[in-house]
Amino acid sequence: MHPKLIRIKNFSPEELKTTVQETGEPAFRARQIIKWVYQKRVDTFDEMTTMSKTLRTRFSEMFTVEKLVPRKTLVSENRDAVKFAFRLCESDHSVECVLLYDGKRRTACLSSQLGCGLGCVFCVTGQMGFIRNLTQEEILGQLIGINDYLAAQGDKPVTNIVFMGMGEALSNFEVLERVIKIIMHEDAFNLGGRKITVSTAGILPSIERLMNSELNVGLAISLNAYSDEERNRLMPVSRSYPIRSLVDIARRFYRKTGRRVTFEYVLIKGKTDTREAIAALHKLLGGFPCKINLIPINPGGGVDEIKPPSDNKLTWFADELHRRGLSATIRKSRGRDISGACGQLAGEALKR
Repeated sequence: MHPKLIRIKNFSPEELKTTVQETGEPAFRARQIIKWVYQKRVDTFDEMTTMSKTLRTRFSEMFTVEKLVPRKTLVSENRDAVKFAFRLCESDHSVECVLLYDGKRRTACLSSQLGCGLGCVFCVTGQMGFIRNLTQEEILGQLIGINDYLAAQGDKPVTNIVFMGMGEALSNFEVLERVIKIIMHEDAFNLGGRKITVSTAGILPSIERLMNSELNVGLAISLNAYSDEERNRLMPVSRSYPIRSLVDIARRFYRKTGRRVTFEYVLIKGKTDTREAIAALHKLLGGFPCKINLIPINPGGGVDEIKPPSDNKLTWFADELHRRGLSATIRKSRGRDISGACGQLAGEALKR
């Protein structure tokens, strides 16, 4: 790409409208471009046939709508997950994201950062350290690439989005907010806030920003332990944000938005799957309208003593929570065989 070309996918709809008008064209051209780029997923102006050839040539000399280049596509043995590695725009690095199949749902698990600086011991992404935030174009490019794949399979586009891939999404807040607004835009992906969930390791100031942003998206907090002592060991960020403060802000989030918060809880054999854990979770979350996703730890974190519980222990743990009135769901780890499950996204193309 010519270095002077302007990258349109980093614009908001309003910024694109202003830019198009500055070229002397009417504002409706911006809507046309948005539909071509995000709905029809073209990567050249030549394909935008609702514009004259002269205008297409002029725009192609000013702007670029190129796509992220897929470096790798891996399909799980059960065909319920697909992992992608896309080459980024601003560097030669790759970012990984995942498509998950669940009945009629097509869920895109998107990455917001290259690497992660939080250092959770069970997460491969955390072992990379933080490299940089992704741009708006690089996040949206993952979604476009996944929809390209689905279209090639004769399937419908993505129906749900979770920001649970590489990185802490709320630490890239300004870009994340712009991305979500484009995902919701009727001329782009036209997905409502009920179809979007943002996951966080529990950065309280960023949760406050999300709560006050009026984006109306879902919130998932990675709890992963029942005591501050255990959580501090697994997630260093917990030293700044203890469990009680996370539960308190989750209650506030529910009162303000009416959206039930999901607590992601990783089950580790002999550590977070005990009777003590059940009693503590009941004390913390009992009587509070929330959801608990139970996730058996996935291999790849590099810590030998961390192992998942047996299937029987997993079922027992969920049943005991149900018996105490808590809403708990065992979350199937799709894509584990392709290193596409929770905590396994590592940017293998980057490491090579």
